[in-house]
Amino acid sequence: MSLNYGGLFESWELAVAKKIINVYRKKWKCLEREGFDDLLQECLIHWMEVRDRYDPGRGASKNTYMAEVVSNVLGHIAEKARTDKRKAIYESVSIDEPLKDEEDSPALKDKISVSDDALPQINSDLKIEFSKVFQKLTPQQQKLCKLLGEDGLSISDASRQMDKHRMVIYREIARIRELFEKEGLKDYLK
Repeated sequence: MSLNYGGLFESWELAVAKKIINVYRKKWKCLEREGFDDLLQECLIHWMEVRDRYDPGRGASKNTYMAEVVSNVLGHIAEKARTDKRKAIYESVSIDEPLKDEEDSPALKDKISVSDDALPQINSDLKIEFSKVFQKLTPQQQKLCKLLGEDGLSISDASRQMDKHRMVIYREIARIRELFEKEGLKDYLK
């Protein structure tokens, strides 16, 4: 699928971006999972924001400058993907989930040496803390939390639903994480 950018970019700009993306997708496996058109769009959007900063007096051609910009964007995307992969190791597990795939396997909560009366209180206190922090989020951040959490949408689907670019969604997620971490709820984020 080839996207039409309505004359925003010259053919050499599209060619440079596509070439660099192909090189980086071969170099970093984590970029292979990303859609080519999504990577192209993210790189071109960033290029559009910075191309006016090109200074011919610095000795590099405009092609070289663009290649460096696109390389940096792809490097940041790859680093983010690698970081997210490392975070997956520490994902939380429901205490109601069975420990094994067997039918009569006990759940984690059955193994915890806490009285049954304490568990509902912990959940209730946690809900109150989450509610307080949730109220501090902007309406856009609250909607994003609902789309990603309750509705179970992917980042791409949430970006389409909110009519925002994926990079905007990633930035909002980072801000939400920052607020939850600041409030001491870091361990409860996915």
